[in-house]
Amino acid sequence: MYASKGAIRAEVDNKSWLIPPRRGLWIPAKAPHRLDRSANLQLRTLYVRPELVPARVRALAVNVSGLLHEAIMRVCAQNYLDDREATDRHLGAIILHEMEQSSSPAITLTFPRDARARKLASLFLEPDTVEAPLETLCAEAGLSRRTAERAFERETGVAPGQWRRFAALSQSLVNIAGGMKIEHAALAAGYQSRSAFSDAFAKTFGFPPGRAR
Repeated sequence: MYASKGAIRAEVDNKSWLIPPRRGLWIPAKAPHRLDRSANLQLRTLYVRPELVPARVRALAVNVSGLLHEAIMRVCAQNYLDDREATDRHLGAIILHEMEQSSSPAITLTFPRDARARKLASLFLEPDTVEAPLETLCAEAGLSRRTAERAFERETGVAPGQWRRFAALSQSLVNIAGGMKIEHAALAAGYQSRSAFSDAFAKTFGFPPGRAR
């Protein structure tokens, strides 16, 4: 799955994967998943026979090189690869090799497995809760702040507030990739200052908001 333009947020393996423009996501065969797409997404999807990929390979973020981009576009243009054609076999081998060599650090959010903590995480992802006090959302999810902190730290490795901030910044990346102005994305993520938002964004993702377009 390749976002040549725009961004994707996919839920796979109990994680929310954020795929910026010019990145891809390998999803194993039959793995349940759900997609949230930016407004101007240009998505290319390749389906690979399971026997061609090692069984140990799980969901994987892929940095799409120029060569891999061209190979993906070529396959999508002709709709399929024919094993009887030497050129198609070679093209398929290039794609698999480039995917293996181009894995990139994943931008992911791990969801807590505790039902109440997971409900709290879902509330964090709703756009109209960005400024709601944590205690209010905890009460709505049916747990105390302390219980939420223990559950998140145990099951996700981070505190609820940190998880929430990362979720808001992740959504801002999707919004900017979809054409939203940086100032509006900052406000939607709960930041009153563009400079504070830009600093937090760059520290989190390793590139400035403008490169998310």
